Amino acid sequence: MNHSEGHVYVLASPHCEYIKIGGTDHAPLKRVREINTCEPYRSLGPWTIQDFRQVIDWRSVECSLHYAFRSQRVTSIEGQRELFDVPVAIASEYLNQLDASVIIKKPVIDRMFQDQGLSQLLEQLFRTTAILNWIDLQGAWTFSLFPSTGKGRYYTLSIGRHEVAFTTLPTKTQLPIHMIYMDKLVQDYEEPVAWLKAMGGSFSDEHYESSMGHSTGVFFSGSLEDGRTFLQLNGVRRAILAYWNDALVQLQEKNSLSLFARFHHWNAVAELRNRVLLTGSDVPNPIPPIP
Repeated sequence: MNHSEGHVYVLASPHCEYIKIGGTDHAPLKRVREINTCEPYRSLGPWTIQDFRQVIDWRSVECSLHYAFRSQRVTSIEGQRELFDVPVAIASEYLNQLDASVIIKKPVIDRMFQDQGLSQLLEQLFRTTAILNWIDLQGAWTFSLFPSTGKGRYYTLSIGRHEVAFTTLPTKTQLPIHMIYMDKLVQDYEEPVAWLKAMGGSFSDEHYESSMGHSTGVFFSGSLEDGRTFLQLNGVRRAILAYWNDALVQLQEKNSLSLFARFHHWNAVAELRNRVLLTGSDVPNPIPPIP
């Protein structure tokens, strides 16, 4: 086992004109919290993740990034060696050009984008749910591609202990099954209720005994395009945000990770983030972190 397996990341702060480029053995969530409590970075923060990759040897990749931007290293701030006078976009472009051999689970990610229907569904999911506004909280929410769950799934997205969205693989006799967990207020909107009835779908109120209440799981069988269609129906986004954001705020306050953190596909999220940014996103403004 390679003990240098981990993450490289690019951080930025509204109170600093420079970026921080670093690496860690642990989930970036833990490292960012440390950085925001230690000088000299604390006085320049709060720092948030702008880009990241999970790599086979993070020390080597971090070193290559530092070397590539060595002429832009900031030397005027004592007690640090990881601040650079480089735009985030330039650092991100370097990460985009990393050799596939250093990226963990690269074949799985390639498989996601080889299926246009799946990649479009996931891009719509990430836009509708605004989950990318919680990029620093990865590990508390988790995204897994092609997990070996039940009869197989395209993906599973969990917040804390609960699955809040998944789509199963199709079989010879059945289309994919989609599940999305949200606030029960979705049932106040005629469009999703009528659409779900026409699809033979259903609501499963209080699907989890430990849910926060006033919640429902939406289940329906349909194509990947049907999954995208549902996400765009009137009232669906509002209901998702009502439940997901509340659940994420609670996890942020508790400073706790999901039981499924070790299954999180960091690089898949990074790739989806790039796709969403390239195509434009109408997600709400990020919710500020809790001090």
